[in-house]
Order: sequence, then structure tokens, then C-alpha cells
Amino acid sequence: MNLFSFFLNPAMLGFLALLPLIVLMYLLKLKRRPMLVPSTLLWRRAVEDLVANSPFQKLRNNLLMWLQLLALLLLVLALARPVMNITGTSGESIILMVDLSASMQARESDGRTRLDHAKDAALRAVEEMSTGNRFLGTIGARDEMMILGIANRPIPLQPMTSDQAMLRAAIRSMQATDTQADLRDTARILEERTRIRTTGDDVLFEPNPRARVVLISDGVIGAQAKEVLAEVPRLDYIHVGETTDNVGITLVDVRESFSGSFQYEVFTSLLNSSDEDRTVYLELVVDNEVLDVKRVDLPAEGSGGTVFLVGEDMRGLAVVRLANHTDALSRDDVAYAVIAPPSEMRVLLVSRGNPFLERVLAVDPRVRLSVTRSDGYTSADDYDMVVFDRFAPAVTPPGNIVYINDIPRDLGFELEGDPLKTPRVMDWSRVHSLTPQFISFDGMVVGESLRISLPPQATSLVQTEETDLISYYESDNNRIVVIGFDITRSYWPIDASFPVFFTNLLDEWSRVRSGAVSAAYRTGSTIAVIPPREATTAILRTPSGERIPHLTDEMRTMYLTETTEAGIYTLIFDTGWENELAVNLSSTQESNIVPQPTLELPGGRQVEGTSSTTARNREIWFLLVLVILGVLMLEWYIYTKRSFA
Repeated sequence: MNLFSFFLNPAMLGFLALLPLIVLMYLLKLKRRPMLVPSTLLWRRAVEDLVANSPFQKLRNNLLMWLQLLALLLLVLALARPVMNITGTSGESIILMVDLSASMQARESDGRTRLDHAKDAALRAVEEMSTGNRFLGTIGARDEMMILGIANRPIPLQPMTSDQAMLRAAIRSMQATDTQADLRDTARILEERTRIRTTGDDVLFEPNPRARVVLISDGVIGAQAKEVLAEVPRLDYIHVGETTDNVGITLVDVRESFSGSFQYEVFTSLLNSSDEDRTVYLELVVDNEVLDVKRVDLPAEGSGGTVFLVGEDMRGLAVVRLANHTDALSRDDVAYAVIAPPSEMRVLLVSRGNPFLERVLAVDPRVRLSVTRSDGYTSADDYDMVVFDRFAPAVTPPGNIVYINDIPRDLGFELEGDPLKTPRVMDWSRVHSLTPQFISFDGMVVGESLRISLPPQATSLVQTEETDLISYYESDNNRIVVIGFDITRSYWPIDASFPVFFTNLLDEWSRVRSGAVSAAYRTGSTIAVIPPREATTAILRTPSGERIPHLTDEMRTMYLTETTEAGIYTLIFDTGWENELAVNLSSTQESNIVPQPTLELPGGRQVEGTSSTTARNREIWFLLVLVILGVLMLEWYIYTKRSFA
């Protein structure tokens, strides 16, 4: 330790050299006892003593001298700006972010979850707030705090307040979710709270000196979340969690067997986050019957997987679970999947000839493809799906329809002006079931596109600056996809998004036809469900038994966002039709529960984790000034009392 650890301006300590001057003044001072005499004639010796006296005399114990020395000492220390290392900083706006993702449900060696420890740390942070009446805080200043839960999306738990009782109540009510930590939607909140706009012609934002972000987490967050945290000017990280023991199921999917036999595969992936090898046994249970058990050997901090085979006539709810296994995190020890093989699709292609479409449709084993020219088209009654390539009938038939380089004018689609040359894709929907997040349309190169005006019922799927390349329309009688360009005059058929898009289209419409759903979804995802045509309302029953009402009459496609809990959701329509939706954690990030004591952020920034709020230097010179005033008042009192006694 050096002086700079205790004083912000240690050079002022040089004024301590004034202390001997006060002592010197008391050495020079002569105290005489008053005496009444009739004449000074006989006291000439005493008068001579006034002139020839020695300048120094013996130093005597004097209370006033000691008070003056103390006052000077305190004044010099105040000028040196002493600081104390005190937890919490007064007058701050604190954004307390608590990780509520799935890994926070991991149990530590003491039997408590990481969230339990996080709540303790959060309560300590509340207690360490300056309330404005502590001597160690700036006089009159108060800390304020807001509490934000971090899961797949931000969870506001308590707006900014100085009321500690409200903050404690919000902390005690926190519950972990079965989702992974995602800070994309939190970035905007942090930017508004931690930065202030500067004045001037240019719009600039500077760090808010009063704002501080405190993250309480085990550090199990992804690269995207770290990019958001790297932009936070003042970040404190309170670290919780120690155990690494976990084996989790990170993926369950059902697909058709590649062997060509009439079977389906239940593909399962696992992750071992511990530093020791693990051998586990996986059970496949369908309709409460154990069909198969597989042994899986997992290396330390490694992954593995296995495949179960089921017959094509097998339907029902499949459960994949770790048998006779316990670890720190139980939420990823079981996963669900709905086995419902899609039924055969009768598809009619009306075209003058398009080998790309014929190939992508015919390769799907579910499809029974028929091809006819536009002048030979008569009816679509016998088909589950019709593709009109560079042709549009006068009246759109009911059912599932695809228009390519033409539009259904009778449904409100209109052409505006000349075709658009070489349009550039600007954006696309990432929530629609036909264009999920893993599809990218950046590689779509189109020679020419129609300028299309969409009716109100239509939804844009792929956009350019001036028109929509792909759109979706839904009504009581139709589900329609409009592709506004000639596929044969584009590079789309050689892009990966081309077969994936049509596979999704066939999957979606075959499931609608058979009443089936996707095998499984990830927690936190948005599930798009197309309800029966006659349905107007639905009830979503969550795994915990909560019943959430939904309306279906205004928007034919329903978007379910209440998927923060792993398990089986049941969607019950007022027509009596029920759908089971399997939702699993399925997160390599959350199953890898190895805690991170240090956050490694982009740009080489490191934030060390602590067990409590970071201690900070707080100036206390004003306290010394108060003591100085008290000393001077005491000196004045003693001096006046002696003078007039």
C-alpha cells in the first residue's frame, strides 16, 4: 500500500510541516501573572526582564495548542482528499441484471440452486445501496435501482426505485426459466440507461457517470450476449456457481431414415460438461412403453449421440430420458418429440416447363407429382397443393397454392409499373415457419422481379427496397405463397435456401392437412401454428398446467410465444381439435454449466467476477471538515471561558 491508495491528492500532505510552527509559537509566548503594585520604581528588574528575556522557554502542556494542532492536521488531511474503500456508490442509477436462464437451476454442493445464491447476492446489493442518510455517503444523495431478469428476452422485475422493500420483494419473486440467456432485446435498454446524449450538431452519446450495471450470473452466456455487455461502460460482475457435473440432452429430432427402409429415426445428441468421462443410458419411451435403451460413452467436456429407429406406423409422444442418472441440472435430462409422419401430398405443377421445380418437388418421397401445361389446366380439386408457374387462372381455386412470376389478381394482389431489374434482398422474416432463422436469403440473385402491391391479408417474407420477392397470403379458403420472379431467370435454384424453402412449405402444408406438428421446438422459440379453418379460439395448456387463451379469427396463423418452460404443451381449439407440442431446452450453451469466474468480452476486455458488489473509493474529506469545525468551536469556547473567568 502507498499514499495513493488512501489519498487522491497526497502532495497536500506537505503542509504538515506547519505543525512545528504552532509549537514554536507556544515556545515564544511568555505567560505572566498579573500583580498590582503602587509603583514600578522598585520593579525595574522586572521591566528589564521584558527586554532581555530569552526567546525560548520550557514548553508547557496547553489544551489550546493541542486543539490547534489537531485542527491543522485535519485540514491538511482534508486537502489531501482521503478516500475509503466502501462497497456501493452513492447517488447511482444501478441496473441489476439477474441471470434467469436454465443453467441457473443447477444445484451446488450445498443443495441450493445457483439462483438461490444469486438472490442472496442481489439482496446484499440492495442493502449496500446508499439511502442518503449514511455518514459514508454523499450527503443528501440516494442510490436507485432497477431489476431486470435475463432469459431468452428481458424480464422487467422492478422499475427504477429507491424503495428497498420493493426491490427485495422483486428479488424474492424471481424464478428461473428453461431458456438460454439472450441479450439482444436487452441491448436497447442498456444503451438508454448507461449513455447520455451530448449537445451539439452531431448526435453523440457519452457514458452516463451515474449509471452502473451489475450482472449476477454464472457466466454461462453466448458470444452474442458478450458483445452486448462489451458496450456497457461500467459493468460489475457478481459470479455464482462452482459445480460442473452435468450430462444433458441437447437435441432430439425425428426424421425419415436415410436407409430407404420404411422407418423413422429419433436422433439424440448429448453433452458432458464435467471434467471426467461419463457413461449414460438413454431410454426411448413411446406412449409410456420403453421401446429401446442405448448406451452412450461421453468424453470429458465432450459430446456424443445415438439414433433410435421406429416403424413408419409409429405415432405418439416420444420421451427420451437419461435412465438412473442424477447430476446438477435436471431440466435437460429428459426431452420430448411428437412422432407423426407426414402423409402423402398430391401436387400439381402447372408450367410450360421448369426443371428446377420438378426436381425439388419430385425428390420429396411424400410428393406424388403431376405436371400439366397452362393450356391444359382444368381443375385443382384432386390435389393437396397446386403450383402455378408463370401462369394465373382467372379464379384462384381453394386450397394450398403457389404462384411463381404471376399473382392472384382476384384476391387483391396488383402489379405496379414495369418489372424491377436485379433487385437486391434487404431483409426477410425470421419468425414465419417458411423462413426460419437458419435460412439465409443473402445469396438470392434475381434477374427481374414483378412490382407487387400486397393486399392487407398478405405478409411479406422476403423483401427488397421496392417490392416483395416472396409473400404469404391466408384466408378461410386459401393458403397462398406468391414468388414474384421467374425462378429460371435467377440463381436461386443453386442457393441452399431454395430446397429448404420448398421442404418447409411441404412440411407445413402436409402437417396442416394431417393435423400434425413439428417433432420438437426449443424453449423460448416462437411456434407458428395454422389452426383449423372453423376455429375461432384456442387454449394453450402449458406443462405446469397454466391455461392461456388465444384468438384465431383475426390472424389465421397463430404465433405462440409462451414457451419458456420445457415439456408438453397442448393446444386445444374450440372445434375439439388438439395438438401436442414438444418443447425442450435443447441448448448446448445452457447444458454446459461450467461457470465462468471471468467474463471474456470482445476487444480484449475482461471483467473479473466477485462475490458481492464491487468495493469503490469514496471521498470522506467533507467528514474531516466537519470535525475541524467542531475542534475550532471547542477551542473558541475554552479560550473565551478562560479569558472572562
